[in-house]
Amino acid sequence: MEIKKNVIMRTVAGEHMLVPVGDTVFQYNGIFMLTDSGKLLWDKIRDGAESEGLVKALIEEYDIDEATASKDVADFLEKLQSYEII
Repeated sequence: MEIKKNVIMRTVAGEHMLVPVGDTVFQYNGIFMLTDSGKLLWDKIRDGAESEGLVKALIEEYDIDEATASKDVADFLEKLQSYEII
């Protein structure tokens, strides 16, 4: 999976966010807030994980079933794709 937009992940006061940088700043009006699970998924995407690896990471971290993890990953990826971040 490839990150297409120039964004960086930052944690400020315990809040995780994706911050547009460079030319990407002009395309978005603000930042993208992440939950703890969103941060986990973002870190895995940044490290090159594909969908299957993301599902596995959620299952291992949160002890949830595969169907729930798969839906959560699909929803997260859909959101990132809608903003053309990935």
